[in-house]
Amino acid sequence: MPLPRILIVDDNVEVRLSAAYFLEDQGFEVIEADSPSTAKQLLSVTSFDIILLDMNFARDTTSGQEGLDFLTWLQAQQGAPAVLCITGWGSVKLAVKALQLGASDFIEKPWQNAALLVSIQQQLALQKKQQTQLNQTLQPELETDIEFVWQSASMQTLERKLSRLAQSNAAILLCGESGVGKSHLVSWLHQHSSRATGPLVSVNMGALSESLFESELFGHVKGAFTDAKQSREGRFTMASGGTLFMDEIATLSMPLQAKLLRVLETGEYEVLGSSKTIRSDIRLICATNADLPACVAQGTFRQDLFYRMNTFVFELPPLRERQADIIPLASYLLAKHATRYGMATKSMDDKVIRTLQTYPWPGNIRELSHVMERALLMSEGSQIELQDCQLRLARPSIPDDATPNTLSETTGTLAEMEKRMIMDVMTQEGGVISLAAQKLGLTKSSLYRRLDKYGLKHDA
Repeated sequence: MPLPRILIVDDNVEVRLSAAYFLEDQGFEVIEADSPSTAKQLLSVTSFDIILLDMNFARDTTSGQEGLDFLTWLQAQQGAPAVLCITGWGSVKLAVKALQLGASDFIEKPWQNAALLVSIQQQLALQKKQQTQLNQTLQPELETDIEFVWQSASMQTLERKLSRLAQSNAAILLCGESGVGKSHLVSWLHQHSSRATGPLVSVNMGALSESLFESELFGHVKGAFTDAKQSREGRFTMASGGTLFMDEIATLSMPLQAKLLRVLETGEYEVLGSSKTIRSDIRLICATNADLPACVAQGTFRQDLFYRMNTFVFELPPLRERQADIIPLASYLLAKHATRYGMATKSMDDKVIRTLQTYPWPGNIRELSHVMERALLMSEGSQIELQDCQLRLARPSIPDDATPNTLSETTGTLAEMEKRMIMDVMTQEGGVISLAAQKLGLTKSSLYRRLDKYGLKHDA
Protein backbone atom coordinates (compact mmCIF):
# COMPACT_ATOMS: atom_id res chain seq x y z
CA MET A 1 0.00 0.00 0.00
CA PRO A 2 1.29 3.52 -0.71
CA LEU A 3 2.39 5.60 2.26
CA PRO A 4 -0.09 8.23 3.50
CA ARG A 5 0.85 11.45 1.67
CA ILE A 6 1.07 14.78 3.50
CA LEU A 7 1.46 18.24 1.93
CA ILE A 8 3.13 20.86 4.15
CA VAL A 9 2.30 24.44 3.12
CA ASP A 10 4.51 26.93 4.99
CA ASP A 11 6.87 29.71 3.91
CA ASN A 12 9.35 28.93 6.70
CA VAL A 13 11.85 26.38 5.41
CA GLU A 14 12.92 25.35 8.93
CA VAL A 15 9.31 24.64 9.91
CA ARG A 16 8.83 22.56 6.76
CA LEU A 17 12.01 20.57 7.29
CA SER A 18 11.29 19.99 10.97
CA ALA A 19 7.81 18.68 10.16
CA ALA A 20 9.14 16.60 7.26
CA TYR A 21 11.85 15.00 9.42
CA PHE A 22 9.35 13.98 12.08
CA LEU A 23 6.60 12.78 9.74
CA GLU A 24 8.92 10.80 7.47
CA ASP A 25 10.20 8.97 10.56
CA GLN A 26 6.57 8.09 11.36
CA GLY A 27 6.11 6.42 7.97
CA PHE A 28 4.52 9.23 5.93
CA GLU A 29 5.42 10.53 2.48
CA VAL A 30 5.94 14.29 2.76
CA ILE A 31 5.83 16.88 -0.04
CA GLU A 32 6.48 20.58 0.57
CA ALA A 33 5.05 23.84 -0.75
CA ASP A 34 6.23 27.30 0.29
CA SER A 35 3.00 29.15 -0.60
CA PRO A 36 -0.69 28.58 -1.33
CA SER A 37 -0.08 29.09 -5.06
CA THR A 38 2.55 26.34 -5.07
CA ALA A 39 0.16 24.10 -3.15
CA LYS A 40 -2.54 24.69 -5.78
CA GLN A 41 -0.15 23.61 -8.55
CA LEU A 42 0.70 20.40 -6.71
CA LEU A 43 -2.94 19.67 -5.90
CA SER A 44 -3.80 20.03 -9.59
CA VAL A 45 -1.58 17.09 -10.52
CA THR A 46 -1.47 14.75 -7.51
CA SER A 47 -3.51 13.72 -4.49
CA PHE A 48 -2.83 14.03 -0.77
CA ASP A 49 -4.32 12.53 2.37
CA ILE A 50 -3.59 15.47 4.69
CA ILE A 51 -2.59 19.13 4.28
CA LEU A 52 -0.71 20.97 7.03
CA LEU A 53 -1.52 24.62 6.30
CA ASP A 54 0.18 27.69 7.70
CA MET A 55 -2.27 30.60 7.91
CA ASN A 56 0.12 33.51 7.24
CA PHE A 57 2.56 33.95 4.36
CA ALA A 58 3.05 37.65 3.47
CA ARG A 59 5.70 39.39 5.57
CA ASP A 60 4.29 41.09 8.72
CA THR A 61 0.85 39.57 8.15
CA THR A 62 -0.80 37.95 11.16
CA SER A 63 -4.47 38.01 10.19
CA GLY A 64 -4.58 34.48 8.77
CA GLN A 65 -6.50 35.74 5.75
CA GLU A 66 -4.22 33.97 3.26
CA GLY A 67 -4.93 30.64 4.92
CA LEU A 68 -8.66 31.38 4.94
CA ASP A 69 -8.55 32.28 1.23
CA PHE A 70 -6.84 28.96 0.48
CA LEU A 71 -9.48 27.07 2.49
CA THR A 72 -12.21 28.86 0.53
CA TRP A 73 -10.56 27.79 -2.74
CA LEU A 74 -10.12 24.23 -1.48
CA GLN A 75 -13.80 23.94 -0.59
CA ALA A 76 -14.67 24.23 -4.28
CA GLN A 77 -12.35 21.36 -5.27
CA GLN A 78 -13.62 17.81 -5.57
CA GLY A 79 -12.08 15.21 -3.27
CA ALA A 80 -10.20 17.79 -1.17
CA PRO A 81 -8.02 16.27 1.59
CA ALA A 82 -8.35 17.00 5.29
CA VAL A 83 -6.63 20.21 6.41
CA LEU A 84 -4.89 20.83 9.72
CA CYS A 85 -4.32 24.57 10.17
CA ILE A 86 -1.09 25.58 11.92
CA THR A 87 -0.21 29.11 12.97
CA GLY A 88 1.90 31.06 15.42
CA TRP A 89 -0.77 33.77 15.60
CA GLY A 90 -3.79 31.82 16.74
CA SER A 91 -7.06 33.23 18.02
CA VAL A 92 -10.49 31.81 18.76
CA LYS A 93 -12.00 33.93 15.98
CA LEU A 94 -9.50 32.66 13.39
CA ALA A 95 -9.92 29.06 14.52
CA VAL A 96 -13.71 29.29 14.21
CA LYS A 97 -13.45 30.76 10.70
CA ALA A 98 -11.02 28.04 9.62
CA LEU A 99 -13.25 25.26 10.95
CA GLN A 100 -16.28 26.81 9.25
CA LEU A 101 -14.36 26.68 5.96
CA GLY A 102 -13.75 22.95 6.32
CA ALA A 103 -10.52 22.69 8.36
CA SER A 104 -10.39 19.54 10.49
CA ASP A 105 -8.20 20.89 13.30
CA PHE A 106 -6.43 24.07 14.39
CA ILE A 107 -2.97 23.76 15.96
CA GLU A 108 -0.83 26.58 17.37
CA LYS A 109 2.93 26.82 16.84
CA PRO A 110 5.19 25.59 18.25
CA TRP A 111 3.28 22.32 18.12
CA GLN A 112 3.99 19.20 20.12
CA ASN A 113 4.98 16.35 17.80
CA ALA A 114 2.90 13.82 19.73
CA ALA A 115 -0.23 15.98 19.50
CA LEU A 116 0.33 16.63 15.79
CA LEU A 117 0.72 12.91 15.13
CA VAL A 118 -2.49 12.11 17.04
CA SER A 119 -4.43 14.67 14.99
CA ILE A 120 -3.09 13.25 11.71
CA GLN A 121 -3.84 9.67 12.75
CA GLN A 122 -7.40 10.63 13.73
CA GLN A 123 -8.01 12.14 10.30
CA LEU A 124 -6.54 9.12 8.51
CA ALA A 125 -8.69 6.77 10.62
CA LEU A 126 -11.78 8.81 9.73
CA GLN A 127 -10.87 8.68 6.02
CA LYS A 128 -10.36 4.91 6.23
CA LYS A 129 -13.78 4.49 7.85
CA GLN A 130 -15.42 6.63 5.18
CA GLN A 131 -13.65 4.68 2.41
CA THR A 132 -14.78 1.37 3.94
CA GLN A 133 -18.37 2.60 3.95
CA LEU A 134 -17.99 3.67 0.31
CA ASN A 135 -16.51 0.31 -0.69
CA GLN A 136 -19.49 -1.49 0.85
CA THR A 137 -21.78 0.33 -1.58
CA LEU A 138 -19.80 -0.71 -4.66
CA GLN A 139 -20.73 -3.66 -6.81
CA PRO A 140 -19.31 -7.02 -5.65
CA GLU A 141 -17.08 -7.34 -8.71
CA LEU A 142 -15.23 -4.19 -7.68
CA GLU A 143 -14.24 -5.86 -4.41
CA THR A 144 -12.41 -8.76 -6.02
CA ASP A 145 -8.65 -8.53 -6.45
CA ILE A 146 -6.95 -10.14 -9.44
CA GLU A 147 -3.42 -11.38 -8.81
CA PHE A 148 -0.91 -9.70 -11.13
CA VAL A 149 1.02 -12.03 -13.45
CA TRP A 150 4.58 -10.95 -14.14
CA GLN A 151 5.57 -10.89 -17.82
CA SER A 152 9.35 -10.41 -17.55
CA ALA A 153 11.58 -13.48 -17.52
CA SER A 154 13.49 -12.25 -14.44
CA MET A 155 10.34 -11.92 -12.31
CA GLN A 156 8.88 -15.21 -13.55
CA THR A 157 12.14 -16.93 -12.57
CA LEU A 158 12.10 -15.22 -9.17
CA GLU A 159 8.48 -16.23 -8.55
CA ARG A 160 9.25 -19.86 -9.41
CA LYS A 161 12.07 -19.88 -6.86
CA LEU A 162 9.89 -18.27 -4.21
CA SER A 163 7.04 -20.72 -4.88
CA ARG A 164 9.35 -23.56 -3.80
CA LEU A 165 9.93 -21.80 -0.47
CA ALA A 166 6.46 -20.41 0.16
CA GLN A 167 5.22 -23.43 2.15
CA SER A 168 8.32 -23.48 4.40
CA ASN A 169 9.05 -21.34 7.44
CA ALA A 170 12.48 -20.35 6.12
CA ALA A 171 13.56 -16.76 6.71
CA ILE A 172 13.72 -14.71 3.50
CA LEU A 173 15.57 -11.47 2.76
CA LEU A 174 14.36 -9.39 -0.19
CA CYS A 175 16.77 -6.80 -1.58
CA GLY A 176 16.49 -4.15 -4.27
CA GLU A 177 15.94 -0.48 -4.90
CA SER A 178 13.15 1.38 -3.14
CA GLY A 179 9.76 0.82 -4.78
CA VAL A 180 10.63 -2.31 -6.80
CA GLY A 181 7.76 -4.36 -5.33
CA LYS A 182 9.21 -6.06 -2.26
CA SER A 183 6.02 -5.59 -0.24
CA HIS A 184 4.00 -7.09 -3.12
CA LEU A 185 6.14 -10.23 -3.04
CA VAL A 186 5.76 -10.44 0.74
CA SER A 187 1.96 -10.50 0.30
CA TRP A 188 2.33 -13.13 -2.45
CA LEU A 189 4.55 -15.31 -0.25
CA HIS A 190 2.11 -15.09 2.66
CA GLN A 191 -0.90 -15.91 0.49
CA HIS A 192 0.87 -18.98 -0.93
CA SER A 193 2.24 -20.21 2.42
CA SER A 194 0.88 -22.67 4.96
CA ARG A 195 0.26 -19.61 7.15
CA ALA A 196 -2.11 -17.92 4.69
CA THR A 197 -5.01 -18.09 7.16
CA GLY A 198 -2.89 -16.35 9.79
CA PRO A 199 -2.08 -12.63 10.00
CA LEU A 200 0.42 -10.74 7.85
CA VAL A 201 1.93 -8.00 10.05
CA SER A 202 4.23 -5.37 8.57
CA VAL A 203 6.53 -3.01 10.46
CA ASN A 204 8.71 -0.24 9.03
CA MET A 205 11.88 -0.59 11.11
CA GLY A 206 13.09 2.84 9.99
CA ALA A 207 10.06 4.46 11.64
CA LEU A 208 10.63 2.90 15.08
CA SER A 209 12.16 5.18 17.69
CA GLU A 210 14.75 3.69 20.03
CA SER A 211 12.63 4.45 23.11
CA LEU A 212 9.58 2.57 21.79
CA PHE A 213 11.34 -0.24 19.93
CA GLU A 214 10.68 -2.98 22.50
CA SER A 215 7.10 -1.84 23.08
CA GLU A 216 6.35 -1.85 19.34
CA LEU A 217 7.88 -5.27 18.66
CA PHE A 218 7.23 -7.15 21.92
CA GLY A 219 4.38 -5.18 23.48
CA HIS A 220 4.01 -3.84 27.02
CA VAL A 221 1.80 -4.31 30.05
CA LYS A 222 -0.10 -1.50 31.73
CA GLY A 223 2.26 0.55 33.92
CA ALA A 224 5.44 -0.77 32.28
CA PHE A 225 6.58 2.83 31.80
CA THR A 226 5.23 6.33 32.49
CA ASP A 227 2.85 6.61 29.52
CA ALA A 228 1.78 2.94 29.49
CA LYS A 229 -1.85 3.59 30.48
CA GLN A 230 -3.01 0.28 29.03
CA SER A 231 -1.48 -2.98 27.84
CA ARG A 232 -0.53 -3.32 24.18
CA GLU A 233 0.29 -6.25 21.92
CA GLY A 234 3.61 -6.14 20.07
CA ARG A 235 4.16 -7.06 16.44
CA PHE A 236 5.55 -10.53 17.31
CA THR A 237 2.37 -11.36 19.22
CA MET A 238 0.12 -9.85 16.53
CA ALA A 239 1.84 -11.97 13.86
CA SER A 240 1.64 -15.23 15.83
CA GLY A 241 0.65 -18.05 13.49
CA GLY A 242 1.35 -15.86 10.47
CA THR A 243 4.06 -13.78 8.80
CA LEU A 244 6.06 -10.86 10.22
CA PHE A 245 7.48 -8.51 7.57
CA MET A 246 10.30 -6.20 8.69
CA ASP A 247 10.89 -3.52 6.08
CA GLU A 248 13.95 -1.22 5.96
CA ILE A 249 15.83 -3.59 8.27
CA ALA A 250 19.19 -1.90 7.55
CA THR A 251 18.07 1.31 9.28
CA LEU A 252 18.24 -0.21 12.77
CA SER A 253 20.93 1.12 15.10
CA MET A 254 23.43 -1.34 16.57
CA PRO A 255 21.79 -1.44 20.06
CA LEU A 256 18.40 -2.23 18.50
CA GLN A 257 19.97 -4.89 16.30
CA ALA A 258 21.21 -6.63 19.46
CA LYS A 259 17.69 -6.66 20.94
CA LEU A 260 16.24 -8.09 17.75
CA LEU A 261 18.97 -10.72 17.44
CA ARG A 262 18.08 -12.31 20.77
CA VAL A 263 14.49 -13.14 19.80
CA LEU A 264 15.54 -14.36 16.34
CA GLU A 265 18.20 -16.64 17.84
CA THR A 266 16.12 -18.09 20.69
CA GLY A 267 12.60 -17.61 19.36
CA GLU A 268 11.68 -16.20 22.77
CA TYR A 269 10.83 -12.73 24.10
CA GLU A 270 9.22 -10.97 27.06
CA VAL A 271 6.51 -8.36 26.94
CA LEU A 272 7.90 -5.12 28.39
CA GLY A 273 7.05 -5.01 32.11
CA SER A 274 6.39 -8.77 32.34
CA SER A 275 8.72 -11.60 33.37
CA LYS A 276 6.80 -14.27 31.43
CA THR A 277 8.75 -15.66 28.47
CA ILE A 278 6.76 -16.10 25.26
CA ARG A 279 7.68 -18.42 22.41
CA SER A 280 7.32 -16.70 19.05
CA ASP A 281 5.48 -18.40 16.19
CA ILE A 282 6.18 -16.28 13.13
CA ARG A 283 7.59 -16.65 9.65
CA LEU A 284 10.10 -13.82 9.17
CA ILE A 285 10.57 -11.89 5.93
CA CYS A 286 12.89 -8.88 5.84
CA ALA A 287 13.52 -6.29 3.13
CA THR A 288 16.07 -3.59 2.47
CA ASN A 289 17.32 -1.31 -0.29
CA ALA A 290 20.78 -1.20 1.32
CA ASP A 291 23.83 -3.34 0.54
CA LEU A 292 23.85 -5.39 3.75
CA PRO A 293 27.19 -7.17 3.13
CA ALA A 294 28.76 -3.71 2.69
CA CYS A 295 27.05 -2.54 5.90
CA VAL A 296 28.49 -5.54 7.72
CA ALA A 297 31.97 -4.75 6.35
CA GLN A 298 31.59 -1.11 7.46
CA GLY A 299 30.53 -2.16 10.95
CA THR A 300 27.05 -0.63 10.78
CA PHE A 301 25.19 -3.95 10.69
CA ARG A 302 25.79 -7.00 12.86
CA GLN A 303 27.15 -10.00 11.00
CA ASP A 304 25.34 -12.49 13.26
CA LEU A 305 22.01 -10.73 12.65
CA PHE A 306 22.67 -10.72 8.90
CA TYR A 307 23.29 -14.49 8.94
CA ARG A 308 20.15 -15.02 11.01
CA MET A 309 17.99 -13.21 8.43
CA ASN A 310 19.52 -14.30 5.15
CA THR A 311 18.65 -18.01 4.95
CA PHE A 312 17.45 -17.20 1.43
CA VAL A 313 18.31 -13.90 -0.29
CA PHE A 314 16.57 -12.62 -3.42
CA GLU A 315 17.36 -9.47 -5.40
CA LEU A 316 14.47 -7.73 -7.17
CA PRO A 317 15.61 -6.01 -10.39
CA PRO A 318 14.59 -2.37 -10.92
CA LEU A 319 11.59 -1.72 -13.17
CA ARG A 320 13.77 -0.23 -15.93
CA GLU A 321 15.41 -3.68 -16.33
CA ARG A 322 12.11 -5.55 -16.79
CA GLN A 323 10.48 -3.69 -19.62
CA ALA A 324 8.02 -6.49 -20.35
CA ASP A 325 6.30 -5.73 -17.04
CA ILE A 326 5.84 -1.97 -17.48
CA ILE A 327 2.70 -1.77 -19.65
CA PRO A 328 0.86 -4.76 -18.10
CA LEU A 329 1.69 -3.35 -14.67
CA ALA A 330 0.50 0.13 -15.66
CA SER A 331 -2.83 -1.32 -16.83
CA TYR A 332 -3.13 -3.35 -13.63
CA LEU A 333 -2.47 -0.28 -11.46
CA LEU A 334 -4.98 1.79 -13.44
CA ALA A 335 -7.61 -0.84 -12.72
CA LYS A 336 -6.64 -0.97 -9.03
CA HIS A 337 -6.91 2.81 -8.65
CA ALA A 338 -10.18 2.82 -10.60
CA THR A 339 -11.58 0.29 -8.12
CA ARG A 340 -10.33 2.40 -5.22
CA TYR A 341 -12.11 5.50 -6.50
CA GLY A 342 -15.22 3.71 -7.78
CA MET A 343 -14.42 4.63 -11.38
CA ALA A 344 -14.20 2.77 -14.68
CA THR A 345 -10.64 2.02 -15.72
CA LYS A 346 -9.20 3.45 -18.96
CA SER A 347 -6.84 2.31 -21.70
CA MET A 348 -3.67 4.20 -22.68
CA ASP A 349 -3.04 5.75 -26.07
CA ASP A 350 0.00 4.71 -28.15
CA LYS A 351 2.08 7.74 -27.18
CA VAL A 352 1.64 6.97 -23.47
CA ILE A 353 2.63 3.34 -24.04
CA ARG A 354 5.80 4.32 -25.93
CA THR A 355 6.76 6.89 -23.29
CA LEU A 356 6.17 4.56 -20.34
CA GLN A 357 8.40 1.95 -21.96
CA THR A 358 11.32 4.36 -22.42
CA TYR A 359 10.98 6.34 -19.16
CA PRO A 360 13.77 5.31 -16.68
CA TRP A 361 11.45 4.96 -13.63
CA PRO A 362 13.84 6.09 -10.88
CA GLY A 363 11.04 5.51 -8.36
CA ASN A 364 10.24 2.06 -9.79
CA ILE A 365 6.76 0.56 -9.25
CA ARG A 366 5.89 3.07 -6.53
CA GLU A 367 6.43 5.91 -9.00
CA LEU A 368 4.48 4.09 -11.71
CA SER A 369 1.59 3.65 -9.28
CA HIS A 370 1.55 7.38 -8.46
CA VAL A 371 1.70 8.28 -12.16
CA MET A 372 -1.20 5.96 -13.03
CA GLU A 373 -3.28 7.27 -10.12
CA ARG A 374 -2.66 10.86 -11.18
CA ALA A 375 -3.37 10.07 -14.86
CA LEU A 376 -6.67 8.36 -14.05
CA LEU A 377 -7.88 11.30 -11.98
CA MET A 378 -6.68 13.98 -14.42
CA SER A 379 -7.83 12.31 -17.63
CA GLU A 380 -10.92 13.84 -19.24
CA GLY A 381 -11.21 11.57 -22.28
CA SER A 382 -11.89 7.90 -22.81
CA GLN A 383 -8.14 7.15 -22.91
CA ILE A 384 -5.12 8.13 -20.81
CA GLU A 385 -3.07 10.71 -22.73
CA LEU A 386 0.54 11.73 -22.15
CA GLN A 387 -0.29 15.09 -20.58
CA ASP A 388 -2.37 13.24 -17.96
CA CYS A 389 0.74 11.44 -16.68
CA GLN A 390 2.92 14.49 -15.83
CA LEU A 391 6.05 12.32 -15.79
CA ARG A 392 8.53 15.19 -15.47
CA LEU A 393 7.07 16.71 -12.31
CA ALA A 394 9.52 17.09 -9.44
CA ARG A 395 8.39 16.75 -5.84
CA PRO A 396 10.50 19.27 -3.88
CA SER A 397 9.22 22.74 -2.97
CA ILE A 398 8.97 25.02 -6.00
CA PRO A 399 8.89 28.80 -6.52
CA ASP A 400 5.58 30.66 -6.90
CA ASP A 401 6.15 31.48 -10.57
CA ALA A 402 7.06 27.92 -11.60
CA THR A 403 5.12 26.23 -14.38
CA PRO A 404 4.62 22.49 -14.95
CA ASN A 405 7.36 22.57 -17.61
CA THR A 406 9.93 24.06 -15.25
CA LEU A 407 9.11 22.03 -12.14
CA SER A 408 11.75 19.39 -12.90
CA GLU A 409 14.52 22.02 -12.77
CA THR A 410 14.16 22.24 -8.98
CA THR A 411 15.10 18.58 -8.36
CA GLY A 412 17.69 18.37 -5.61
CA THR A 413 16.81 21.72 -4.00
CA LEU A 414 15.32 20.12 -0.91
CA ALA A 415 18.22 17.68 -0.56
CA GLU A 416 20.77 20.50 -0.75
CA MET A 417 18.81 22.54 1.79
CA GLU A 418 18.54 19.56 4.13
CA LYS A 419 22.28 18.88 3.91
CA ARG A 420 23.13 22.52 4.71
CA MET A 421 20.80 22.56 7.70
CA ILE A 422 22.23 19.33 9.11
CA MET A 423 25.77 20.68 8.69
CA ASP A 424 24.84 23.92 10.48
CA VAL A 425 23.15 22.16 13.41
CA MET A 426 26.01 19.64 13.76
CA THR A 427 28.45 22.54 13.95
CA GLN A 428 26.29 24.39 16.50
CA GLU A 429 26.09 21.29 18.71
CA GLY A 430 29.80 20.44 18.41
CA GLY A 431 29.15 17.24 16.49
CA VAL A 432 27.19 15.67 19.37
CA ILE A 433 24.68 13.39 17.63
CA SER A 434 22.11 13.26 20.43
CA LEU A 435 21.94 17.07 20.75
CA ALA A 436 21.83 17.65 16.99
CA ALA A 437 19.11 15.00 16.53
CA GLN A 438 17.01 16.58 19.28
CA LYS A 439 17.33 20.05 17.73
CA LEU A 440 16.38 18.70 14.29
CA GLY A 441 13.43 16.72 15.65
CA LEU A 442 14.99 13.40 14.54
CA THR A 443 15.82 10.11 16.19
CA LYS A 444 19.55 9.44 16.39
CA SER A 445 19.27 6.57 13.91
CA SER A 446 17.50 8.86 11.44
CA LEU A 447 20.24 11.47 11.76
CA TYR A 448 22.93 8.82 11.25
CA ARG A 449 21.19 7.73 8.04
CA ARG A 450 21.10 11.29 6.72
CA LEU A 451 24.76 11.89 7.63
CA ASP A 452 25.71 8.74 5.71
CA LYS A 453 23.42 9.74 2.82
CA TYR A 454 25.22 13.06 2.35
CA GLY A 455 28.72 11.72 3.10
CA LEU A 456 29.08 13.87 6.22
CA LYS A 457 31.70 12.68 8.72
CA HIS A 458 30.57 11.73 12.22
CA ASP A 459 31.68 9.66 15.20
CA ALA A 460 30.25 6.15 15.18
